[in-house]
This record gives sequence, C-alpha cells and structure tokens, in this order.
Amino acid sequence: MQPPEASPAPPSGPGKHSSHEFVDRVPVLAALADARCVLDLGCGRGDWSLALARAGTPVLAVDRWRAGLNWLQQQAQGLPLQALEADLGAPLPLADGAAGGALLSLVLHHLAAIGKAADLLAQITRVLAPGGVLAIIEFLPVPPPPGPALAVRLSPAQVLELATGAGLRGVPPQPIAAHVALYLLSKPA
Repeated sequence: MQPPEASPAPPSGPGKHSSHEFVDRVPVLAALADARCVLDLGCGRGDWSLALARAGTPVLAVDRWRAGLNWLQQQAQGLPLQALEADLGAPLPLADGAAGGALLSLVLHHLAAIGKAADLLAQITRVLAPGGVLAIIEFLPVPPPPGPALAVRLSPAQVLELATGAGLRGVPPQPIAAHVALYLLSKPA
C-alpha cells in the first residue's frame, strides 16, 4: 500500500498569510453557507475558498496572483470551486446578480489605500443578487502586530460608510479575533 501523497506547500508571496489561520471561522462560514455562489475576492492562496467549497458552497475564487490560483486549483480537485484571474481594482468581469455571496478577507484596507475601495464595493453590489451577503474581514484599528500599520487600518465607521455608499446594509461588526472584525452586509432585496 502506497502512503498518501502529501499536498504541496502553499506558494509564497502575496496572500501567504490568511485570516483563516487566526480568526473564528464559524460566523464567516455560516454567513455564506446558503449562497448559491460565493465570490472570494482577493482570495490569495484560497484558504477561505477551500473551506467554503469543502462545506459544499460553490465558490469563484478571484485574485490577480496567478501562482496562488494555480495552487488553489490543484487543491480544489473535485470541489465546487473555480478560479478567475482578475484585478480587483478594475471592473469585475461578472454579470449583474451573478453571486449570492461575497467575501473580502483582509483586502479592503489595501484598496482604500489606493482609492479603489468604493469602486470595488459598488462592483460587488452590482454582482450580488438581491438579498446577497457580503462578509468583510478587516483588522480593527488597534496597534499591530499582526497586520498592517495602524495608519492603514479602517475604522468600523469607515467600513460601514463605504458599504452604505455602495448601497449595502449592515450592522456594527463582530469581533472574530482580538484584532479582527467581521462585517456582515447585504444587498437589499
């Protein structure tokens, strides 16, 4: 009998660390479990994508990091998961209402720093079906480490203001780690 082949190590580079490693996953997975398709936007190496797909939720993993997407596709054999190479700073190449859910994990602060957060949230609102859920995982504005510099972090008020400006509704975030919050937002039905 042959020993099982070990999975190759995840690639190193952008997305080499994932919030999936250090947050309470249960509320994130539960919020997106019933979506007909979840967009994992800025998926990096795809830890969240794999967790959702293993739970039976169809996933479209989106990132511009080709090495991460290649590794993810190898790990996703037989799972309801597809990968799409795309830049989140550009319009999403998806139809209006195409997804029932979306996930942005530790991505929004990067886009806010380059003035693209509002544009991406408007694109997410466009591609979400009415009643669709957007889960945003972001560092709280507390001193690092871990995570980015304090000056780059978004306050809960900033995240909710960006989301409301894009036509999404939400409530204050819930902590899912000492320094990370989960924002659950929805597109009105």
